[in-house]
Amino acid sequence: MLGKRSRLFFGISVGALIISIILAVWGFPKIIRSQIQKNIQLDNSSMMYEKWRVLPMPLKFKITVFNVTNTEEINNGKKPKLQEIGPFVYKEYRERTVLGYGDNDTIKYMLKKTFIFDAEESAPFSEDDMVTVINFSYMAALITINDMMPALVSTLNMGFQEMYSQYGLDDPFITVKARDLFFDGLFLNCRGNHSSLALICSQISTTSPPTMRPTEDGSGFYFSMFSHLNRTASGPYSMVRGIENVKELGHIVSYKEKTFMNNWGSDPYCGQLNGSDSSIYPPIDENNVPKRLYTFQPDICRSIYVDFMSKTNIFNMSAYYYELSESAFASKSANPDNKCYCKKNWSGNHDGCLLMGVMNLFPCQQAPAIASLPHFYLASEELLEFFDGGIKPDKEKHKSYIMLEPNTGAVLKGVQRLQFNVELRQMKIPQLMKVPTGLFPMLWIEESAEVPPSIQEELQQNLKLIGYANTARWVILALAIIAAVVSTIVVVRATLPGWSGRNSVFVLRPTNVNGIDLNKG
Repeated sequence: MLGKRSRLFFGISVGALIISIILAVWGFPKIIRSQIQKNIQLDNSSMMYEKWRVLPMPLKFKITVFNVTNTEEINNGKKPKLQEIGPFVYKEYRERTVLGYGDNDTIKYMLKKTFIFDAEESAPFSEDDMVTVINFSYMAALITINDMMPALVSTLNMGFQEMYSQYGLDDPFITVKARDLFFDGLFLNCRGNHSSLALICSQISTTSPPTMRPTEDGSGFYFSMFSHLNRTASGPYSMVRGIENVKELGHIVSYKEKTFMNNWGSDPYCGQLNGSDSSIYPPIDENNVPKRLYTFQPDICRSIYVDFMSKTNIFNMSAYYYELSESAFASKSANPDNKCYCKKNWSGNHDGCLLMGVMNLFPCQQAPAIASLPHFYLASEELLEFFDGGIKPDKEKHKSYIMLEPNTGAVLKGVQRLQFNVELRQMKIPQLMKVPTGLFPMLWIEESAEVPPSIQEELQQNLKLIGYANTARWVILALAIIAAVVSTIVVVRATLPGWSGRNSVFVLRPTNVNGIDLNKG
């Protein structure tokens, strides 16, 4: 009877062990992955959906201006001396309007950003501070004209003098309030006597650059660097929802109904839409950590990547740290893939491919703006030689990076920095007759975010549950192994000579006590 029971116990324990192995190796991980996917996929019922649709906390949008301190010397051919003023800090709120759902597990939406000045964070700086900067719109227009029709530069410059009459146009610099430069706008007059002014204003009206908005009375335009971000929503975007394949979660498949950015010609590398919109990423498989993460940046009409650097810890959570490396904005000699970004000369000394660390935005913005990292970090040292002070690259201050929680793909902390430059070019007009030619920075921006304490706590609780589930699968497996070992011992001992089922399964029946043979009689 005991033998039958021990064999039954053995069979059950072996069956439990097999089931435990399956659960530990396949079942529990699948259940955990399935639950994570339900929480992070872009579906009305998921925990992530509403946080993705309306960002629960504002990003920090910081603007630092390069104030020009020696305009007279520059006008006479000397090197520029610059002074950083800022940062001017804005709260950046993001809200998405869902337009519908498409094929291939996609969601279609518009993205609206709203910027509100944060006086407390900005102190001691205010929006009313006066700054002297390179006249970005003026230089951009002159360079465009000079590259297309150099003979018209002098004639059209007379129209520009009327356009900028409110500020004076004695040189390529302008002194204005920070608020006007950033969002409110610098008034550009279109009512004057010179015929070239009408031609300039007509061209602005036709091309409708995003940095220009017409006045209500039709008397001119307002130029500002960022008001277009505050006025209109961008998109539509089409993004993978991650319901069918969580590894594709957040991938942008089209922007403004385009699946390819033809600003850079037909080259498949530069024109590809690759990566997310920087708000959401798929979970990271710790056995197959991606070497690069991509984000699509509509303001520069291309995808940018960050490279994996290390595994780290932040907010008491494990994180994967990615950083923008020099290859993203590298020259074609350093990164041959970037050759398709070489589109238009920015200087008479160049062939259309820029120096290390800078990118021509003309094909994207239809204006000769040049992007770089702040202070020309990771750029050619040749760019630094143009200045006599105020430009000093610093990795910790000027790098861009992101930290992701691997189980959920949540962005724990991220910083993205970008500098806007325009060429200061010597030309045969009074304002530019003696200036040195070189790439001149106007300002740089920083967008940063980190999860607030409330969401940190939520993530930590979810990770604890994942930890408990992982612990449970190994505990169950350990108990199953113990049960299998015990049952094996029972079966083996049950087959030994002298075994009796009437005694404890671990005690053999005695045959002799105090010299008396118990088996007799």
